Amino acid sequence: MKTALKQLFFALFIATQILLAAGVTHAQPYQTINTQESIVGDDLSRTVTTVQSGANPLNRFLMTQVRKAGPPDEAIKGVILLLPPLGSGFQNYEATENGNYNDSFVAFFARRNFIVFGYSPRQHSLTAGSCESGVIDCSPMADWGLATIGSDVAYIRQQIVDQYPGLKIVVGGLSMGSIVSMAALNAQPNDYAGAILIEGAIHDPDANVRAANANFCAGAEAMLAGGVYYDGQSGPAFKALNQVAQAAPNAPNVFPGFPPGITNHQAFVLALSAPPLSPVTPRPGYFNAAGSFVEDRFFYVNEPLLHANIATFFDYTPVRALRDLNCGLAGETTYTNNLGAFNGPVIMFAGGHGFGSAMFSTAQLMTSASVTINFKQEYGHVDYMFSTNHLHELEHPILTWLLQKPFK
Repeated sequence: MKTALKQLFFALFIATQILLAAGVTHAQPYQTINTQESIVGDDLSRTVTTVQSGANPLNRFLMTQVRKAGPPDEAIKGVILLLPPLGSGFQNYEATENGNYNDSFVAFFARRNFIVFGYSPRQHSLTAGSCESGVIDCSPMADWGLATIGSDVAYIRQQIVDQYPGLKIVVGGLSMGSIVSMAALNAQPNDYAGAILIEGAIHDPDANVRAANANFCAGAEAMLAGGVYYDGQSGPAFKALNQVAQAAPNAPNVFPGFPPGITNHQAFVLALSAPPLSPVTPRPGYFNAAGSFVEDRFFYVNEPLLHANIATFFDYTPVRALRDLNCGLAGETTYTNNLGAFNGPVIMFAGGHGFGSAMFSTAQLMTSASVTINFKQEYGHVDYMFSTNHLHELEHPILTWLLQKPFK
């Protein structure tokens, strides 16, 4: 009888362990596929980890870490987690006007004893035509919206906590990177010591903005319902225009949709300085960079830096990510309804012709936070990031804020 009971208890113990293991596996679907290490900028250590979620290999993203190769952990001031714009990955913050990594946004902070982590979303490995040709089944892109990105970011944050216990983490980014950072604060307000929000918001009480984005939101939802999960045309076309604007700036423009008789470079300036209202330019008066195609110039941006950044763009944009952006600007509160619970410091950079007043309105939702807002009425969406004076207008103000606020 005792032997039978022992066997029963042993069987139950084994069964329990199997169930527990299955539960852990289900709760943590992420797995490391590979890790690559290199030295950049002479002495900065750069580690890129490919992470897969679930069984489908298309659901892979990149986690990048950049830090000084030499100093001990006790010299580190804190961790900055950078989230990318809609069309790019972590390389957005690594691009430079001259190819020198030391001049990048990432290196600026890594050299000052911050550890910089970054996220490159799941479409990073897809090349133009892969989905349309059927070579790759891109149906998983149906779910690649803010919820999926938020899950990936939460995983990266946990890896940071495991590797650097006790270090404070500040989250932030440009454009969609700012929006995803807000969503992260909204979901887990106690997880971050602060936030750097550069020209990106998903809340806007303006009636005209809400009406326009309600139409964009409905359009994106109709596309998803009809089985259209991605835009594979805009990214490659924009990158092609970026290339010819450098290679043959004075040649006649042949891209459709532009006024006749203008050059490639004028078309490039026009595309960035006077775009029509659209899902990716979602506010009246919005433009990416201040300029004049008639004068054939930008007013504030460092153009080589701008070109280098656009060259890093992805070929695909998930429709669900656009849907979440536009529906949020139309009034949906899924990713902003708990911002009042975040009580850390926030620094914002807003352009009058970018997300501008929407960022001020978002700051009003952050009732428990200490918010610092840098605002330039004349700036467009990316003028802060790629300004000819960006070190003075962006990096140094962020550094001062970091040392005085979250990492003091």
